[in-house]
Amino acid sequence: MNTRKKIVGLLILSVIGFGIGYVLTNSIQFNMCTVNKTITEASCINFYERVGDPLLYGMTGLAFIFLILTFIPNVFSAWKKFAIWFIPLAILLFIFYPDPGSGDYFSPYPEQVFRWVSILYVVISIFIIFKSLKKEE
Repeated sequence: MNTRKKIVGLLILSVIGFGIGYVLTNSIQFNMCTVNKTITEASCINFYERVGDPLLYGMTGLAFIFLILTFIPNVFSAWKKFAIWFIPLAILLFIFYPDPGSGDYFSPYPEQVFRWVSILYVVISIFIIFKSLKKEE
């Protein structure tokens, strides 16, 4: 399979992940949390947001980078070396970041951390892509 097809496939997966994250983050508008006796509406919304926010922000960054890589696939291997270690670390941070109100009043909310990590990922990725592009010239 050629590199461009891989990138387009990954772009499609990241857009799907973004869509899932959007739906989960906006679970109230999509009526996903019905009140029953065992699960309260607040805990249902909290669960969906805890899963949806990382997907929404993380997949947005991935989709943006895959869109750039679609047009310059020759730097994919250089970018991949960075992504192989950054993405798993970001996922671990997203999974284990504590809930707000866990006793530390100075920690940012998880949504802010997801945004910052995604922005950091995009900035570093763009830097790597364009630095690799200049090297090839």
